[in-house]
Amino acid sequence: MDAMLNKLLSCFGVGGHEDEVRKVIIDELKDIKCQINEDKMGNLIVKIGEGLEKLMFCAHMDEIGLIATYIEDNGFIRVGSIGDFNTYDIVHNLVKFEGGAIGKVAAAKSNPEIGDLFIDIGASSRDQALKSVREGDVASFLGDAFEAQKNIIGPGLNNRVGCYILLRLIKEIKETNKELYFVFSSQAELGGRGARAVAFSIEPDKCIVVDLEESGDAIGGKNNIKLGNGPVLTVMDRSLIMHHEVKEMLESAAKEKEIKIQYTSTSRISEGGTIHKEKTGVKTGMIAIPCRYNHSISEMVNVSDIEGAIELLKAVL
Repeated sequence: MDAMLNKLLSCFGVGGHEDEVRKVIIDELKDIKCQINEDKMGNLIVKIGEGLEKLMFCAHMDEIGLIATYIEDNGFIRVGSIGDFNTYDIVHNLVKFEGGAIGKVAAAKSNPEIGDLFIDIGASSRDQALKSVREGDVASFLGDAFEAQKNIIGPGLNNRVGCYILLRLIKEIKETNKELYFVFSSQAELGGRGARAVAFSIEPDKCIVVDLEESGDAIGGKNNIKLGNGPVLTVMDRSLIMHHEVKEMLESAAKEKEIKIQYTSTSRISEGGTIHKEKTGVKTGMIAIPCRYNHSISEMVNVSDIEGAIELLKAVL
C-alpha cells in the first residue's frame, strides 16, 4: 500500500476529532509551495495559484464512529452514532477511544438499533470505567487497512481516500491559471458542517467534492457501479444535482485522457448539498470512488479507481 495513504488510514479521526489527520496532511505538505490555513471549524484549507476562476476541491477528513452518551453503574458504556452506518455491521467488533481505551461493541438485542448498543471495556463499575472513558468521548473502529488483489480494505477509507487524492493532486501540480483551493473538511459525517463554513468564506465559482460511493458489485448490490471500472460521477443525490458545467468539464476531461467513468444517483446526502447553497451559489459536482461495504468497518476500494480519479482531476486543474 502507498505509504502516504497508509499514514492517513492509521490516524484517529472521528467527526469533530480530526487533529491527527490534519497533522499528517500538514507534514506531507511541508515542502510544497502553498498557503495553508486552519479555520475555527477545524477545516484545513490549502491555496495554490492566482487567477480569475476560483476552483475548490473538497474531501472530508473525518470517519464514522461512536460517542459515549452514558456510563452505566455496571461499567458498560452506552453510545450514540457519529455518521450513518448499519448497527448490525459493528456488533462484536472492537473500538478504540481517543484516550486509548479499547472495548467490544455488544448489543442487548439480536437486531439492534443504536440505542441497544453498548461498549464493554472490561470495567466492573461506573467509577472504574470513568478512569478511562467519560461521557462525550469518541471511539473509532479498530483495525488495520491492507492491500489484496489490488484492492484496499479496512476502516476509515471514507474518506481518507479522498484526502489522499487531494494530496496527490497538490503534489503533482506543475502550473495553473486558476485560484485553486484544496479543502480537507471537518464534520462531514455530522451533516457537512465544515464544508459549509469553507464555501461561505471562499465563495468559489466551482467545487468538486471527492468522496466514496457504494458499489453494487457485492452480493445483494443495488446499482451498476463496479470496483475497477473507474471513478463515479454522482449526477444526483438527496441534497444535490450536479451542475451541468461541472459534469461537462469532467466528462470532457475523461474523454480527452481516455479515463473510464461511471455514473450513479443516490438517496444519500453529501457535502455538495451544503456547499452549493452558500452565498449566491456554487456550481458543484461530485466525483466518487466506488466502494464495497461503504460506511462499515471493512470498506473496500480498488487502486485503479483511485488513480483514475487523480488523472481525471489533474486534467481540470
